[in-house]
Amino acid sequence: MMNAAEKNRLSREAALQVKALGQIERWKKIALVLSAVGAACTYGGYAGQIPNLFFGIPGILLMIAGIGSAAVFNLGLKNGRRNVEKMLNLLEMSEL
Repeated sequence: MMNAAEKNRLSREAALQVKALGQIERWKKIALVLSAVGAACTYGGYAGQIPNLFFGIPGILLMIAGIGSAAVFNLGLKNGRRNVEKMLNLLEMSEL
């Protein structure tokens, strides 16, 4: 059985983690926007009559960085949500 101080600490920790998950969600959106900018640069670099490597190669690198970052952030979100769910379940069980 948990005492009141432990419940309070766990509740605060869950709230802080939910706040951190919101920040990670924003970072994931930024990474996806970076990926879209990379796709636009790649298209702009290679779609014309004369391929422009100045836009094409950095565009590919931006896409790879954006997609990779978004994947890592998504994994962090998935694990973080699972962790918060465990904390909330633990709090709920201690109240019974």
